[in-house]
Amino acid sequence: MYDVVVFDSSCSDSTSCTGERVEHLVEYYGADWCEPCELIEDGIDALNRTDTFVIQHHPSVADASFLSASKLRFENEHRLLFLPSLVVDGQGLLTGSSQGLELSNALSQRSTSYSGLSDIELNNGSLTWQASQGDRVSVWRTEAMEHPDRNRTHPTLATDMMQFNALNGSGNISDLLEDFNGSLVVILEQTGMYQLVSDSSSPANGVELYDDTDTGKIVGTQGMSPGQRSSLWTGILLAALAPALYMRWNLSRQPSNEEE
Repeated sequence: MYDVVVFDSSCSDSTSCTGERVEHLVEYYGADWCEPCELIEDGIDALNRTDTFVIQHHPSVADASFLSASKLRFENEHRLLFLPSLVVDGQGLLTGSSQGLELSNALSQRSTSYSGLSDIELNNGSLTWQASQGDRVSVWRTEAMEHPDRNRTHPTLATDMMQFNALNGSGNISDLLEDFNGSLVVILEQTGMYQLVSDSSSPANGVELYDDTDTGKIVGTQGMSPGQRSSLWTGILLAALAPALYMRWNLSRQPSNEEE
């Protein structure tokens, strides 16, 4: 992640508008069915920092506000498994409710020097820019959405996303501006997997998002994809069966005893 610029929805009503660069970007992954997430969301609501923007992602298909782009970012780019999880400035990771409560401290320990986007402007549904690094511009649309069960509002929930080649210098985002009342987060980044490091010394814990039923299980480790975990357990089972298989093979090679 090289640069982050935020446009307010008031820009969609003006002929030309320039965005505001933020110091910190937090990408929060949660779900409406995730009970530990409620505590983290309370902490985010109480976060009193004007230099920080929080994108809330709902990568779970069980949510009515599920966004496939958030799921792809969760799995393929941030390589996460558990909710709640917070990615700080595209570098730090806080996983689970206990680590998530350390967000304010993690932000105070990190400093950023975002750059790379210049002459960035929103004009009549067209976003233009000059990019000095990176290969992709991602534009996330965030809006305030009510929680379906609890009496609360998600203030900046990701509801749509578009991506463009950074070298193109422009992109038509008029579809993102239809009935728009929120913020646009423009991220200049490099395509590929983020290399995240933990911003906490506490053990990671959380609710597993990626299982067959997508209902969640309590787990205590983090870092492998479902395919990798499946391969690991297959190897463990084969290793456990190896002695018995060898004995069975060895017995089958012995000549039969005619007296018996």
